[in-house]
Amino acid sequence: MEILIAVVVILAGWIAIMYNGLVRKRNYITEAWASIDVQLKRKTNILTNLVDTIKMQTKYESETLEKIIGMRAKIMSGSKDEVMAANDSISKMIPSIMAISESYPELKSNQSFLHLMDDVKNVEDKIAYARTRYNTAVVEFNTAIQSFPASLFAGMFGFTKENTYEITEEEREYSDNIRISKL
Repeated sequence: MEILIAVVVILAGWIAIMYNGLVRKRNYITEAWASIDVQLKRKTNILTNLVDTIKMQTKYESETLEKIIGMRAKIMSGSKDEVMAANDSISKMIPSIMAISESYPELKSNQSFLHLMDDVKNVEDKIAYARTRYNTAVVEFNTAIQSFPASLFAGMFGFTKENTYEITEEEREYSDNIRISKL
């Protein structure tokens, strides 16, 4: 009888340790997503200021600028998938913003514009880093819930597979084929 109680206690302890490990991994995902979210909100603020600067300098209302404003709303309130899709769409529009500056020499020499463009590059780098951290946390979590013996209990405790965020095939092709002359 004592052996049976010891086995039950050991099994319960092992399940508790496994459960706590999965909770910790899921919390790492939440924290990593929060890092992405902070940078995306920063990016939308920078792009809003950039659009305002372009409008003030050029009196130019373009489809690109309006699309950026529209994507901002999706970044601020969408699901993870919608947020990442909107971010990727905005990132593809940045060369168009650079093209606008080429047409307006006064914009190209505007310190606010130049500073904001540097901020855009900086935030893009931070988003890429945060996305990498997020994907690493997701892979570790997914591996944990799919590995034996945790896989036996993960579903029972409500742990489900999370999605990583990678660039789409279209974006990969775009980035592979972009040339400075196209900016």
